[in-house]
Amino acid sequence: MALSGTLLLCLLQAAASQLVPRGPRPIPEIDCPIRVYFTIDTSETIALQESPPGQLFESIREFTKIFAQRLDEENYRGQIRITWTIGGLHYSQTQEVFSAFTTKTNFIRSLSRINYLGKGTYTDCALKNMTYHMTQQYHDTKVVRFSVVITDGHVTGNPCGGIKVMADKAREEGIQIFSVAASRVIDELGMREIASSPTDVYRDDFIAVDIVNGRPTIMTSTIDQIIKTMGNVGDPGDPGPRGEPGPQGPIVGARLQYHV
Repeated sequence: MALSGTLLLCLLQAAASQLVPRGPRPIPEIDCPIRVYFTIDTSETIALQESPPGQLFESIREFTKIFAQRLDEENYRGQIRITWTIGGLHYSQTQEVFSAFTTKTNFIRSLSRINYLGKGTYTDCALKNMTYHMTQQYHDTKVVRFSVVITDGHVTGNPCGGIKVMADKAREEGIQIFSVAASRVIDELGMREIASSPTDVYRDDFIAVDIVNGRPTIMTSTIDQIIKTMGNVGDPGDPGPRGEPGPQGPIVGARLQYHV
């Protein structure tokens, strides 16, 4: 993982801890907790995209499993400890939380037991529920929050206010949302409304499953790109103090020269 953005604050904390006078006490380890929440569309439009019905769902579940497996804990120079906790829900007209925040082993075990729900697609309500579960018990300002939403962008209703409204509310809570296409059959407008800004970072051309010669292919390149992006995205912090004015430049001639 690239050591920048999300991890930069932790590195700065570690560097600051070295400014104290040296003594017998070791430098404390700095925790970098990152939470990832998968929000997976298992509605009818997903279930019926491939034959037999539900085949695409099986591939999306495998994509999510591989994604979770690649979220490895790391230790940087014995000072920064990067930890991941993972949770998730799947949805159609309703939502089912299949995993509270936990280790990747427990998450994968819970993921393996879900089945597609079918029926309509209320993505706005899924985003609302996701935001609730990501924020209800966690108020640590050090935690970085990401949601990976896997869907086709199609909806059959907006009973919770619409995708953009709910996505904006999630962002107001500090949740950064990646929008991942379930397959190539998508509504791109809906996908872009889900994604955080800038959309070329959080939407890009992310796809979970590509159908090649009639066979599903898990797009591990999407997984690797998103994990790398997670490492590059962080809180920029408060603006620093304004610098001192620079010296006045030399005056050349009495007139201002304009060049067209």
